[in-house]
Amino acid sequence: MNKFKSIIKIIKREVGWISSDLDLAAMLIAAPLFYSFFYGTMYMNKIETEVPIAVYDEDRSNDSYQFVKDLNANALINVKVILNNPDEMKEKLINEEVQGVIYIPKNFSSDLKYNRSVTVKTFLITHRFLHSNDLNKAINEVALHKGEQIRIQYFNSKSFSYEQAKELSTPLKDDTRMLFNPSESYGDFLIPAILVLVLQQTLFMGLGQSMAKENQTKKFIELKNLSANNSLITIAGKIIFYLTLYFAYSILFLSIHLSVFKIEFKGSYLAFLLMSVLLIISISSLALIIGSFFSKKVHALILISFTTFPLFFFTGYSS
Repeated sequence: MNKFKSIIKIIKREVGWISSDLDLAAMLIAAPLFYSFFYGTMYMNKIETEVPIAVYDEDRSNDSYQFVKDLNANALINVKVILNNPDEMKEKLINEEVQGVIYIPKNFSSDLKYNRSVTVKTFLITHRFLHSNDLNKAINEVALHKGEQIRIQYFNSKSFSYEQAKELSTPLKDDTRMLFNPSESYGDFLIPAILVLVLQQTLFMGLGQSMAKENQTKKFIELKNLSANNSLITIAGKIIFYLTLYFAYSILFLSIHLSVFKIEFKGSYLAFLLMSVLLIISISSLALIIGSFFSKKVHALILISFTTFPLFFFTGYSS
């Protein structure tokens, strides 16, 4: 009972610290709510359509003309202009008049006729992830479909029926069944990771600053007195408060944010809640350890802030 009362006192003390410290309140209360909506809204228009591109057709044959028509027939691609010389390619990209340029080589038709491989080059503006990723995917789909048609024609010429030629053109077919993100949009892929990152980094920074404040204000003795010099009670009191707060954020993100961003959740709710608890406990423990090495809050904040993007990119999620 005494241990339980000590934990409650530490939790109440942590609430008082946050309510009286603007930096901690901003990081632990305002930041998770603000950044989760702010960064998420950047990807709300997640599916691109009619993205403008330019085509430089050096071959100018019936086959290349048909390939351009196939590109333009794709819902995501809008062939805005046919270029007359290669110098215009760079100009259009630099001025961002189009989001990509496709270069069809001179021997496109003759190489196809003699069953030689053809390299169609694509140049994209990659600083806009949504445009470049979706556009690259659409162009590849058109090119793959064109390749399949060519193989069917080849087998037809060898006296195979259309069905036989179709089967031979793609002997091994993949059966793709999307468990998540059926539209394969970059926004639906990225937003859940952004929400996890907001939870992780605000908890990491907030609790890290809280521990650094213990050193800065020389209040560790107060903590020891509240826990009767029991380190486990001290850690439990600190972590339980943040576990409760951030578990509430996790449920909020699942119920409200995914609904606002129109992202369907098809996983196990029990597994989600369990993973949320494990994430919060692991980040809290790491923050307690790292924050205890700093004598000022600002020092802890600066160091932990630098971990945001490296940790995100090291996961491989953004690639």
